[in-house]
Amino acid sequence: MGIFSKKKKKLEKEENAKLDIQKAFEANLKYISNIEKDVETIKNQFVKTDTRFYLTIGKIDCPTGKIVVADPLAYLPSNQFSPTLDIEIEPGEYPVEVSICRREELGIRMCTARLKIKDTEATNYVLANPTKETAAFVAKDGIMSGFPVDAGMISICDEQVAKEYKEFLDEWYKDNPGGNHYDDYFANFFKESDEKLPQYQREGGDFIEWKNPKTKNKLVMVASGFGDGFYQSYWGYDKDEEICELIVPLVNPDLFNI
Repeated sequence: MGIFSKKKKKLEKEENAKLDIQKAFEANLKYISNIEKDVETIKNQFVKTDTRFYLTIGKIDCPTGKIVVADPLAYLPSNQFSPTLDIEIEPGEYPVEVSICRREELGIRMCTARLKIKDTEATNYVLANPTKETAAFVAKDGIMSGFPVDAGMISICDEQVAKEYKEFLDEWYKDNPGGNHYDDYFANFFKESDEKLPQYQREGGDFIEWKNPKTKNKLVMVASGFGDGFYQSYWGYDKDEEICELIVPLVNPDLFNI
């Protein structure tokens, strides 16, 4: 085979790989919007292999037990499009885990964020709905579940902690007129996270546990897979039909053969 034929074959292979990833990306959009989630699909993400990892990225404080899942940079500061879920959990402190995948073509991606409420395994998942008053969108036939992301980041926190977060940033902007709460404040926390765990995130950082300097209550922020979009959360129920976790699926690595 001549050198030009070899080059052509290589180019064709690269183009086919790009097409496969594009198809997988489109399939992932359907995956994150599907109202049903398969237990095995999620379980297979929380393993440790050459291309898959998971770790606890921090803990959140839940003084009220009312959970908010939202974009912490674009919407939580103004409490817009930041739904409070209509099921409450016991007040307390809970760990947040994230499953991670890595592939040369995709780099490192956050796959599923998981709030562990009980130390039991989920046997089924149910779509988490917002309260009517806090739903991100309301349609003619009812409220819509889910939340928009416009800054490439999601957050899981308590409703009271979300309000404290807003109050903190309101004060921060008074002290930093013309500033930017990511570039001038949170970017440093993500940089520190990256320096501490570079093997699990992209340059600049993909996750943090943030403690409010005034109230000391914590929340977490996690990069949203492929960035902006509309994401859903799901309650995980164990064999005793009790809630044991809350998940936010971001990327299905099975679609990318990871």
